[in-house]
Amino acid sequence: MRHLACVAGCAAVLLALSSPRAQEPEPAAERSTPAETQAAGDEPAGEPERAEAPADRPSAPVSRRPPRETPAPISPAPASSDVLAPGFRERIRVAIGPLELAPMALLALQVVPYVGDDALNQAGDSAEQPGFRLRRVRAGLRGDVAGLVQLAISMDLAGGDDETARIHEAWGGVTAARALEIYAGARTVPFSRSAMTGAGDGALTERPLAVRAMAPFTQVGIQAEGHFQDRAFSYHAGVYNAFQRADQFYAGHAESLAPLGNRFEGIAVAGRLAAEPQGPLGRALQDVAHSPFRLAAGADGFFSDGGARTLYGASADVLLHAAGLHALGEVLWTGASSKSVPTQPIAQVTSVSSLALVFEAGYMIIARKVGVSGRVEWIDPNADVEDEGDNLVLTGGVSYHALDDLVKAQLEYTHREELGGLSLANDAVILQLQLSL
Repeated sequence: MRHLACVAGCAAVLLALSSPRAQEPEPAAERSTPAETQAAGDEPAGEPERAEAPADRPSAPVSRRPPRETPAPISPAPASSDVLAPGFRERIRVAIGPLELAPMALLALQVVPYVGDDALNQAGDSAEQPGFRLRRVRAGLRGDVAGLVQLAISMDLAGGDDETARIHEAWGGVTAARALEIYAGARTVPFSRSAMTGAGDGALTERPLAVRAMAPFTQVGIQAEGHFQDRAFSYHAGVYNAFQRADQFYAGHAESLAPLGNRFEGIAVAGRLAAEPQGPLGRALQDVAHSPFRLAAGADGFFSDGGARTLYGASADVLLHAAGLHALGEVLWTGASSKSVPTQPIAQVTSVSSLALVFEAGYMIIARKVGVSGRVEWIDPNADVEDEGDNLVLTGGVSYHALDDLVKAQLEYTHREELGGLSLANDAVILQLQLSL
C-alpha cells in the first residue's frame, strides 16, 4: 500500500505540474544536477538505473544556479513567445514561496525486432526474445529552496524483476556554498562518467555493458562535493553502506535503500576529481548543440569493506565536445575478495580482478535533431580466466531528437563477441522511443 500511495502521489503532482507548460523555456540542454547521476541511473545487468544527472554533477537544481551548460548558439535566439524554445524543460517548475518544484519523468519503450538465440538478461543482454519492453518508467520531483537547499525523490514504477515500484533516488542537500555542498540519502556514487550520466542522456540506448557491470550506481550515504570556477575543477567524496554485488559479473551491484539499516554489511567510501577547463559540457554525452571545443576529464575510486566481500575499484575518463562531435574514453578496474566468514552466502572463493576499456564517438549531423554514434568495449571479468565472459562489444546507432530532447528515438545494433570459449549468438537490434523530462 505504501508503494501505491507513493505512485499515486507522484502521478498527481506530475499531472498538476505538466499543465502550465506554456511557461517554460530557456535554452540549455541541461538539468543542472548534483548527483551526476540521478534521475535515472541505469544499471547493471538487471541494472540499477541511476539517476539522471549530468556527468559530475549531483542532482538538478531547479533554479538560482547558473545553467550547467551554455552551448554556443547555432541560430538566432528564439522569441520568448516560443514555448518550445531550447531549454523549455528546465523552465517547467512551480514556486511555492521560496520553494520551487520541478517534475522528473523518464519513459522508454524498447522494440526488439531481432535478438540472437543465446541472449540472456543475466549476462547483460537487453532482451532474450523479440518483442517489446518498457525499459524505464520513472517519475519524481526535484526542488530548490532559495538556492540554499536542494532535494529530489523519484521512483521506478516498474523497477524490479517482479515489476514492483521502488525508490530510485531520495536525497536532500545543503547547497549554499558551491565549494562545499553536502547531500544525504540515496544518490549515485561518484564512479565512472557514464554511470553518473543520466539513463536518458546517453548517445545510445544503454550505458556501456562494462559500466553496468562494474559501477555501484545508487547507494545510501552522505556525500560532499565542490565546484570551482564554473566547474573548471570539481571534487566528490562520500561514505556509504558497503556495496553488494552479484556472483554473476554482468549482473552488477545491488542498489539497496537499506530499509533494515546496515544489517549485514560494513562501510564504503568513494571519491572523484574532475575538470572541465573550457566550461561545463552539459548533461548529455552528445554535443547536441554543436558547441565550441570543450574537454573534460575525471578520475575516481571506491573501497567497500563489506560483510561478505571486500570490493574496490578505480576508473578514469575523458570526454570531448567540438562542433557536434563527441568522443568518450573510459578505463575501469575493479577487484573483489571474499571474507573468510561471510555474513551472507556467496559463490566466490578467490580474489577476482576485472578490467574494461570503453571508447565511444559520435556526431550530430543536424544540431539538436539527428546524430550517429558508435561504441567499442573490451571487457575482461576475470584476469586469471579466459572464457565466454571475456567480451568485445560493438554498438552503433542513429538518434533523432525532438522538442529539445523531450522526445528521442534511437535505433541501434549490438554485436557481442566472446573472446574465449564458445561464441554465442547474442547480437541484437533495438529501437527505443523515449520521453525524458
